Amino acid sequence: MRNRIGVLALAALLAGCGSDNKTDEPTPSATAAAEQAAGGHDLDGYSEGVKKFYGEPHAHEGEGGDVEAEYHQPPLPPETALGGPITLTGSNIGVRLVMKPTELSREGDFTVVEFEAENTGIANFEGAFRNAEITYDDGETKPVATREKADCSNGWDAEYLRIDTSAKVEGCLLFPRSGDASPERLQLALEDVPTEAGGIWDLR
Repeated sequence: MRNRIGVLALAALLAGCGSDNKTDEPTPSATAAAEQAAGGHDLDGYSEGVKKFYGEPHAHEGEGGDVEAEYHQPPLPPETALGGPITLTGSNIGVRLVMKPTELSREGDFTVVEFEAENTGIANFEGAFRNAEITYDDGETKPVATREKADCSNGWDAEYLRIDTSAKVEGCLLFPRSGDASPERLQLALEDVPTEAGGIWDLR
C-alpha cells in the first residue's frame, strides 16, 4: 500500500515539473522575413491566378532564404502591352528572365509571337517555354503549339532550351489560331510556374 502511494506521489510530482502553461510560438522562416523586408508579395493589380500561386502562405525551407525569396516573385509588372518587358522568375532558385514579345504575325494556321529574352538571374535557364497561351477576341484560349516551328524559332520549339546567365536571345513561339479571331492577350510563365500565374501582355 505504501509503495502504491509513493508511486502516485512521484507521478504527480513529475507531471508538475516544467509545466508553465506556455505554448510554442511559431517563428517566421528566413524567407518569409526576407519577403517581408522586401515588401512581401504586394499582389494589388494582379490576376487571380497570380494571387492564388504567390499569395498563399508559403515558406522555403533550408539555407539561402533571402535568395529563395528573391527568386520566388510574381511577374513584374503584372501586365503590359506588346513590346513591353516583364520580369519572370521560375520554379528553380536563380532562374529569372526578362521576357519581351516584340512582334505578332500570322503564319498559316498559327499566330507567331517573336520574343527577346534576357537572363538576369544567377542560374542558367534550362527547359522549354511550354506554359504559355493566347486568348482571342472570340473568347477561345489556345496553348503554345509544341513541335511547331517557324523561321524565327531559333530552337524555342525544342523540348530543351538553354539560356545562359547574362545572355540575351531572340526566338518565337507559335499558337494555334481561332478562325479569323484576333489575338487579345498573351500569358506566359517559366518552368513549373502555372501559366495562370505568369505575366500578361495586351495584344490589342
